[in-house]
Amino acid sequence: MAGSESGTWRMEQLELLVNPGAPPIEGALEVRDGRICALGPDLPPPAPGVERLDRRGMVALPGFVQGHVHLCQSLMRGLAEERPLDRWLRECIWPLEAAHDPASLRASARLGLAEALLHGTTSLLDMGAVRDPDVIAECVAEFGLRAILGPALMDEGDGVPPPLCRPRAEALAAAVDFNRRWAGAADGRIGVAFAPRFALSVSAGLWRELAREAQLQGWPIHTHVSETRWENQQAEALHGARPVPLLAQWGVLAARTMLVHGVWLDDRDRALLAGAPAAVIHCPGSNAKLGSGIADLPALRAAGIPIGIGSDGAACNDQLSMLAELRLTAQLQSLRHGPGRWSAAETVACATSGGARALGLERSVGRLAVGQRADVILFERAATDWEADLPWEHGLVYAAGGLRPQEVYIDGIARVHAGRLLVADEQEVRRTAREQRRRLIARATGSD
Repeated sequence: MAGSESGTWRMEQLELLVNPGAPPIEGALEVRDGRICALGPDLPPPAPGVERLDRRGMVALPGFVQGHVHLCQSLMRGLAEERPLDRWLRECIWPLEAAHDPASLRASARLGLAEALLHGTTSLLDMGAVRDPDVIAECVAEFGLRAILGPALMDEGDGVPPPLCRPRAEALAAAVDFNRRWAGAADGRIGVAFAPRFALSVSAGLWRELAREAQLQGWPIHTHVSETRWENQQAEALHGARPVPLLAQWGVLAARTMLVHGVWLDDRDRALLAGAPAAVIHCPGSNAKLGSGIADLPALRAAGIPIGIGSDGAACNDQLSMLAELRLTAQLQSLRHGPGRWSAAETVACATSGGARALGLERSVGRLAVGQRADVILFERAATDWEADLPWEHGLVYAAGGLRPQEVYIDGIARVHAGRLLVADEQEVRRTAREQRRRLIARATGSD
């Protein structure tokens, strides 16, 4: 098994997907101390002591960058069905999140991380729990993923349960404390961000303070924006403007921002984002299930706004598979715009290099290139195409339903091998999750 401890090895006889839209390169990939040090068809012999691994029949991609997830919701799968966003939050999700204790939060995070890893995610952006956010960070460190983390922030809002609604000064202080303690942890794999939930559950005063602190510390801001028509209408009723102009008014867009959903952006919104260090994270599975709509990706592309892809939480998607999101992304853009406006190659880029750019990680991950961290996933080539001449990006996006990578590496260290999770006992993770889910539901419904 390659790189299980040292992060130093050479894989040979495999295909390398270096650039979405370009043919794969046949050759070798060499990793030293967790970074890609060489790749290509005609490498000189490796240095003595470098493990050589035959991976013929395999295809290597950069690890998927999961642009938005709620690890605290992994135990909530199937518990908030047949509701639009506003009812989904007030009637189910917020009460369940308020009922978390450290044990259920740990089980939820470990379940979500196991699922994400097994589906090829190597980097992710999580909107954490309001309370006990350190539990999620500890689980990320345990599983070895690369992640940007931050506790969810709410200080007002219709229907927000008291345990999730913290006074402004307390919420800000807790977030700053978390970020200072976890920035650069886990050998540099953990980054931090402020994570105010959305315009309807965060006061203007807290937004302004977060914006100032984010610029002072160089921390990004991660929030939901214009997910539904309802959100836009409520923001105008409460504050006199749509969410994106409000963020500009409050100084938020002066900081680097990662804005999730963006389904109902208009031309003015996109112009404001194009002039800011902002990115949009597209979550097609969640938007489809909640009936929120289909984001306009060609319009974002035309405005020059970086685009990432995320699954959102298991409570509004039911799976944390990036391949499932790739297929939906491509298909829904054809449904909205007609075929030909959005390609399979562009879709793959949003989950790799484009996703890394959206999260500010492009200097480290997202490409197979010398100097990048060795976050690499391997698929069986035969499993991605039913016909030998099928373009690889087409096979991956459209014809690989249910496929999982055989191997997953982060910093050159194996986290999944032969489709099996190496960082934890998957069956134990599932057993604990089932038990903690029962307890969480009992607390949330008052039946414990």
